[in-house]
Amino acid sequence: MSEHPRIPSQALEGLMRKAFREQTIHPGLFWDALLGANLIAPLAAKSKETEIAPDSKSLPLLLGDGPDGEHVVWLFTSPEAMLEYTEQQLRYVTMESRELLRTVLQSQKNIVLIGPEGLTLKLSRQLLESLAAGKVPTQPVEEERTIPKEAMIYVGPRSDDATVLEARFRNLFSNHPEVLEADFVQIRDDGGSRLLLGLKLEDESREAFQAIAGFVAKAAEGALPPGKTMDITLTSGSLKEAFVRFGKPFYVKDTYAK
Repeated sequence: MSEHPRIPSQALEGLMRKAFREQTIHPGLFWDALLGANLIAPLAAKSKETEIAPDSKSLPLLLGDGPDGEHVVWLFTSPEAMLEYTEQQLRYVTMESRELLRTVLQSQKNIVLIGPEGLTLKLSRQLLESLAAGKVPTQPVEEERTIPKEAMIYVGPRSDDATVLEARFRNLFSNHPEVLEADFVQIRDDGGSRLLLGLKLEDESREAFQAIAGFVAKAAEGALPPGKTMDITLTSGSLKEAFVRFGKPFYVKDTYAK
């Protein structure tokens, strides 16, 4: 049994949004809450029941499709998130997060956690093993947000007011020489419209990016207007051309030469 008190899926999903979509809290708060929550795993069709008693020794898991057509293990934060994502009434099992994670760790396939509004996290083995042992990761881990299904992304010039954010980030980045350049564009997809902060870093490894993203999230607290959200990415990534076309850097390191 988990030593964490059970928390409702609604509270867990709220923290998931704040950690990975709004980026207004540290991801560690979400992982800590997850240890005190139940998770959902869809099961292969077998009967007319929509829910069965958990049996961690033999779960006939229903595998999903990954972005490259490969099979992946699906985990969901709630039955509602599962229905919204799959658009199907699936048979499923509800289990304590640690027990379910220990079970799916036996699979050699990639494992993803899907929450509200299709927010999807690819879970690394390192992270899964840590959570299954009841430990909250303290170092950057290989979780990543992906766009579910075939969602269209629209990018354009910034429309939201980011004046306060720009001022805070200029001050932040001046104390972080690893940040070479910062820019804003506007992004819109099925999750709505929001600011997208693009960074060019001296070291663009996953660890370096996650480290600066934590500082950015803390600096952004209280600066976003009510109802507004912000994402963060690297300008050298898949949206590189969008930043070239629509962006206008508001911060450039003094000694940085393009």
